Amino acid sequence: MKNPIIPARFFCQWHPDDSKLIPSIFVLTVLLLAPEFLFAQLGIGTKTPRERLHVFEGSVYAESKQLDPVNNSFPPQDSVYYKFQWFHRKGALRSMTERTGKGGFELVNIGPLSFATGYESFATGTGAFAAGREVFSSGNFSAGFGELVTVGGDYAFGQGYNVIASGLHSVALGTRVSTNSQTGSFILGDDGGGTSQNDAKNQMMMRFSGGYKLFTSSLNVLGVQLGAGGNAWSVISDVRKKENFAPVNGEDFLQKISQINLTSWNYKGQDPKIFRHYGPIAQDFFKAFGQDSYGTIGSDTTINQADFDGVNLIAIQALVKRTEQLQQMNDRLLGEIMTLKEELRTTSRAVKRRKAWVARK
Repeated sequence: MKNPIIPARFFCQWHPDDSKLIPSIFVLTVLLLAPEFLFAQLGIGTKTPRERLHVFEGSVYAESKQLDPVNNSFPPQDSVYYKFQWFHRKGALRSMTERTGKGGFELVNIGPLSFATGYESFATGTGAFAAGREVFSSGNFSAGFGELVTVGGDYAFGQGYNVIASGLHSVALGTRVSTNSQTGSFILGDDGGGTSQNDAKNQMMMRFSGGYKLFTSSLNVLGVQLGAGGNAWSVISDVRKKENFAPVNGEDFLQKISQINLTSWNYKGQDPKIFRHYGPIAQDFFKAFGQDSYGTIGSDTTINQADFDGVNLIAIQALVKRTEQLQQMNDRLLGEIMTLKEELRTTSRAVKRRKAWVARK
C-alpha cells in the first residue's frame, strides 16, 4: 500500500511572551509529520513509485564539491571530485573519485552492465568490473582490482599492483606481471622487484624469489620445495620427519634391476618424433620394489622420483661393495702373481747356475 504525504496546515499566532513555546511547537510538528515522511515514497519520472525512491527512465547523478586540500590525498593542483551515477540505459553504475576532464563518466567509457569504483577506474567492456586506483577493465566480463591494473582480455582477471591480464581467459595476480596476450595463461608474481610475463598459451608461470614449498600433509611433513635461487625440486627428506627404517639387500636390488624391461617409449597422444623417453614402466617397477617389511611403496601406475632415486642409490651402493670386493680379490691375486713371479725368477737363476756348473765339468 502506498503511503502518500498528507498535506497538513498549522496556524499559530506568536507574541514575544510566547517565545518559550517555539521549541515545543517545533517538536510537536516533527512528531506529527515524521510518520508520513518515514513511509513516504518518492517517484521521479513516475506517478506510482514502488520504493522509497523510484527513478523511472532516467539516470541518477551525485557529485561532491572539489575536495578540500586537507582531505585531498592527491597533488594540490588536482581538482578532485567524488561522483556517483547510475546509467539506466546501460545498466551500469559508477561510484568514483576523479579529476576534472578524465572522462570516467562519459557514455563512451561506460560498458553495458558494468561497474567501476575507486580513483579514475574504467570498465568499458560488457559486464566488466573495475575497483581500485587506475584500474582499466576493457575485456567483456572481465574484472580488475588494485592499482595500475589493466584487464584487456575477455573473461580475464587481474589483481594487485601494475599487472596486466591481456590474454583471453587469462589471470594475472601479484606485482609487475603480465599474461602478455597469451590465451588461457596464468601468472603470479611476488614483490621481489622483478617483472615477468607469459610466453606461451595456456601456460602457468609463477615468480617467487623466496622459493616454493608444497606440502601434501596437514602437519607440513610431506612435500617438496624449491629453494630461493634453486633450479630443481628438493624432496623433504629430514631424518627427524621419518620413521620405521628397514634394511635393504643391495644384491637383491641388482638382481631385480637386471630383470626389468628397460626400453624407450612415448605417451599416447604425443608426437613420437619429439616426445620420446627412456626407462621402466610403473607396473614392472612396482612389482620389483613395491613392497617392504612394513607395507606398500608407490603404485602400479606411477613412479615416485624419490623412490626411483632411492632404488638407484641402493643399487649403486651394492655395486660399490662389489667393486670393493673385486678390488680386494684383485689385490690378492696381484700379490700372488708377484710372489709367483719372484719364485719363477729365483728358480730361473738357480737353473742358470746349474747349467753353468755342468758346463764347466
